[in-house]
Amino acid sequence: MRGSEYREVPPESLGLDKGERIAVIYATGDIGSGKSEDSPTGDQSIGSDTVAKALNDARDDKTIKAIVLRVDSPGGSGLASDIIWHAVEAAKQKKPVVVSMGDVAASGGYYISASANKIIAQPSTITGSIGVVFGKPVMKRFYDWIGVSNEYVLRGKQAGMFRETEKFTPDERAKVEEWVKTTYYNDFVPKVAKGRGKDPAYIDSVGQGRVWTGSQGKEKGLVDEFGGLDRAIAIAKQLANIPADKEVHRVILPYPQTYLQQLLSAGDRTSTERQQQLAVFAALPEDARRALRYMKLLDQMKSGRSMLVMPFELRIR
Repeated sequence: MRGSEYREVPPESLGLDKGERIAVIYATGDIGSGKSEDSPTGDQSIGSDTVAKALNDARDDKTIKAIVLRVDSPGGSGLASDIIWHAVEAAKQKKPVVVSMGDVAASGGYYISASANKIIAQPSTITGSIGVVFGKPVMKRFYDWIGVSNEYVLRGKQAGMFRETEKFTPDERAKVEEWVKTTYYNDFVPKVAKGRGKDPAYIDSVGQGRVWTGSQGKEKGLVDEFGGLDRAIAIAKQLANIPADKEVHRVILPYPQTYLQQLLSAGDRTSTERQQQLAVFAALPEDARRALRYMKLLDQMKSGRSMLVMPFELRIR
């Protein structure tokens, strides 16, 4: 059967579009502001605008009975994570929200998961990392090496705090530490405690940046059950009071582009530039691609943004 013929087959005729509707929203990659997209390095990213809109659409759609958020993320921007957290919290007021964790759901990935009604993970899932990373790159020696000089016109005691040519002064470092503690103790920890039904002091005791496996997370109350996406959908079905013998229809959000939309966007300038970027980065060594990913994170940190990311990268060979 040709693809054009297959697309004409009604889903109903195959028993694929029956029963109550459950939304499945994918959150894969580093968390950042704006729209989800494939980064120049070829990795997927989680855009807070895209995921929040998908959660809001699923919340407001009366035909959708529950939401499953599939999280596979090591974290990212603290602000973007908070926007998604608020969208999850708002959706939970109207219908059940179940998180299905993939390989990694840590730091910002856990932050956006914490308020769900249930959290489902695999025993080998990397999770936790409840903590905040904050800092800035100091590029003075590099600039000296390439012959670039910098001059700043400053007004205010701490106006030059995020100059990328100077280390933090003692006063600036104290201010940064105060920000980190405020974000961690007044924001991250209380939200996890609220979502998990735990005391903030207990969450702090298992937090502080510690990384856990799914098995350890379950022992510590950060995860409810073991299972994959199918198990998460089954639990969402139970929470939505859908009879066990009734089928459900998975609604993937955000809605994927149709074949015609993909065809029409294939020749536009943005699409062409992105394909060129992907081709360039694909030709780079793996270590160079990894370095560019962290450069992107550092670029966000230099403007004073707190990051909810794992303190290391885990590679299994």
